[in-house]
Parts: sequence; structure tokens; C-alpha cells
Amino acid sequence: MNKFILVLFLAMATWACQGGQAEQSNTSTPTNTPAAETPPSNASASSNAGTATYPSIQADMVKMLWEKCDYVDFVFYYLNFSMSQKVQNSIRQTIAHISSEVPRIDPNCQPIGRLFFQSEGQNIAEADIFYSNGCAYYIFYEDGKYAYANKMLPQGTQFYDNIFKQVQAQKK
Repeated sequence: MNKFILVLFLAMATWACQGGQAEQSNTSTPTNTPAAETPPSNASASSNAGTATYPSIQADMVKMLWEKCDYVDFVFYYLNFSMSQKVQNSIRQTIAHISSEVPRIDPNCQPIGRLFFQSEGQNIAEADIFYSNGCAYYIFYEDGKYAYANKMLPQGTQFYDNIFKQVQAQKK
């Protein structure tokens, strides 16, 4: 089963990389909602993540996201910025950034934002983005609690690097 998951992720990553970033539909919008500006409290994030370990997101969940997701919302906690994707190829690239490997959860890392995967206007999955201080992983929610964790592939870290560079360039 693990080999199947690995092959599925590699196939998705290879296929998604062929699409290119030109088709991505990013809309940056200032967000003034408290949820967008305020990350989970350190106590909450620590008690949720801590040094806990979580299994990898299930292959059938990734397959469902790949097939049904038609919109991805990125909400960043520390930036007055959010973005979304509505082009299927871009959405699939984002999904392909999810490694099948389970990360070591660092209690010193805090989430920088949250991903909302949607289908026909409904949230079908949600994950915190951990990307700082040597952390590069996602922790997915189930029933409002952390349930699954997956490393971020190098293409994912490059994707977020590019986003933050663009945001910094716009501020100048």
C-alpha cells in the first residue's frame, strides 16, 4: 500500500509539473478578518501539534482532492495577503506538493497559514501550512482536530518562496 501511495504522489507531481505556473490564478486580496490575521495561539498549536506524530493523509483522500477539488484558498496569518487558485492544473500542482512522507513535528514551529480545499463551494479538506525555521509540512484537519501530517515536497517550498518574494516586491 505504501508503494502505491508513493507511486501515486510521484505520478501526480510529475504530471502537475508539466502544467507550469502561467495558468495559476492567484488573487491577492487584503484580508481584514480576524481568522486571517490571527494564527492559532501558541498554546493551541502546541497542544495540537506538540511532538505528536500523525499518520500520512490517506491515498483515497488525496485522490478525491485530485479529482474533485475546484478551488483552493490560501490564508496567511502574518501577512495582509491571501490568494486562491481556480485553474485545475494549478490546484493539482498544489496537491502535488504534498509528500507521502510523514514529517517530524517540531513543537517550535507554528503554522504560517491555512489551506482550504473546496469543491462546488464546500470545504472538503483543510490543512495548516508549516513553513519556517526549517519546517516544511502540512497538518490536515479531521473533525476540527489535527489528524494527518505530510512533508512538503521541494517544489512546495519553492512555491511558497516565490509567493513571499512576490509579496515583498509588491510592498516596495
